[in-house]
Amino acid sequence: MQRVIAKSSSFIHVQTGRFLPQTLISFLLVGSLGVVVHMAVLNAALFGLTADFRIANGIAMLVAASFNYVLNNKSTFATTALAGRNILLGYAMYLGITSLGLLASLFISTWVFEQNQMAMVAALCGIVIGSLWNYFMSYTFVWKLLSGTLRRN
Repeated sequence: MQRVIAKSSSFIHVQTGRFLPQTLISFLLVGSLGVVVHMAVLNAALFGLTADFRIANGIAMLVAASFNYVLNNKSTFATTALAGRNILLGYAMYLGITSLGLLASLFISTWVFEQNQMAMVAALCGIVIGSLWNYFMSYTFVWKLLSGTLRRN
C-alpha cells in the first residue's frame, strides 16, 4: 500500500508541475482511503450500533483518524517515520492537534445532515473541512517535531 501511495503521489506531483508538495498529495491520497474507512464504519455504526448520526459519525471519525495516522506514518512521512515510544506519543499528539479539525468536521457534517438528511454527503463535507488543517498541523507538530527535523533545520 505504501508503495502505491508513493508512486501515485510522485506521479501526481510531476503531472501538476510540482505545484503541490508531494507530502500533501500523499496525505490527501491516504485521506481518500480514510474516507472509505470512514464511510464503512459510519454505515456499520448507523445500522449496527446507534441511529444517532453524531455518535456514529464520531466513531467513524476516530477510526478513520487512527487509520490515517498509521498509514501516513508509513507512507507520507516515511522519511521522518515515528517508532518506539514516539509512535504512541505522536498518535496522542496527532489526535490532540487534529481534534480541532475533527470538531469542525463534526459540526459541519452535523449541520449539513440536519439540512438534507443525507449522511454520506454530510460526512464528506465534514471531511473536506478538516483535511487541510490536519495536514499542516500534523506535519508540523507531530512528524517534524517528534522526528527531530525541526531541531536539525
